[in-house]
Amino acid sequence: MKRFLTAQLAACAIALLALPALADENPPPPQSSSAQTEPAARSTVSTTVVVAVPVVSTGHLVPDLFLNLFALGVEVAAIHSIEEHHRADPPVMEKQDLGAYNDRWHDMSAYRRKHEAREGFLFSFGIGGGQMRYSGQGRTGSVDLGLRMGYGFSDRFQLFGDLTADVGQFQSREDATSWILSLRGQTVLIGDRDGNGLNLNLGVGIGGLSINYHDEFAQSTYPAGVALVSGLSYDARIGEQFALSPELYVNWHLVPNDPGFASDNLYTVGLRLNFLWYAP
Repeated sequence: MKRFLTAQLAACAIALLALPALADENPPPPQSSSAQTEPAARSTVSTTVVVAVPVVSTGHLVPDLFLNLFALGVEVAAIHSIEEHHRADPPVMEKQDLGAYNDRWHDMSAYRRKHEAREGFLFSFGIGGGQMRYSGQGRTGSVDLGLRMGYGFSDRFQLFGDLTADVGQFQSREDATSWILSLRGQTVLIGDRDGNGLNLNLGVGIGGLSINYHDEFAQSTYPAGVALVSGLSYDARIGEQFALSPELYVNWHLVPNDPGFASDNLYTVGLRLNFLWYAP
C-alpha cells in the first residue's frame, strides 16, 4: 500500500513540477483587445494536463516512476502539439492579380476617355479690320479687336464669351468706337478629330457706341442696345494646343437715341485673325 501511494504521490509531484517548466517554455502571448473576447484555449489545456495525468501502479517504486514519467512525457508532447497547432498563424491569402479578372488593369490608358481636340478651356485673341456702318453718319473703315474665353464641351460644340471692339472715324478727328459683349455658341461644319475645320458661331449680347471729339475734348456715349453676332472661321492647328483661326465676322447692334427719336443701327463686317489656345 505504501508503494502504491508513494508511486502516486511521486507521479503527481513530477507532474506538478513539470507544469511550471512547460509554462516557462511556452509563455502565453499577450492578449489584444480583440482577443479578450476569445476563449482562453491555453488555460483549458493546462487544467486538462493536471487532471488527466495518468497514474500507473505496479507495486514497485522504480517501475512506477518510469511508467508515470513516460506517460507524463507522452501527455506533454501531445499538449505541445496541440498548442503549436492553435498558435500557428492563419494562412496568408495570396494576393490576387486583378489583371487576371479584368484586362483594364494591364493598360489603364486604353480605357481612359479620349480628350478631344476642341475640348476644354479655350482662350483667343484676335486682330483684324473691316468696315463699320452707322446709320446716323454713314460708313468707314475700322480696326477690329476681339477677346474670347470659354469652354469646349466636345469637338462639335464650344461655348464662349466674346468682347469685340471696332474703332473708326466717321468725321475728321472724331474717333468712333463700337463694342459688343456677347455669348456665342460654335459648331464645326467640316473638320477632323485633330482640331482642323470650318466653324460657325452665332450669339447674342449687348453693344454700345462712343465718339471722341478731339477738337472739343468731349465724348458722346450712347446707351447699350441689343446685339446679334456671327462668324465663319477656319481652325488650322499649328500645335497640340494652338491654332490659327481666320474669321469672317458680321455683327450688328442697336444704338438707342434720346426719347422721341428713332434708334440707329450699327453694322460691322470684316476679317479677323484669331490666335486660339486650348487648355490640355
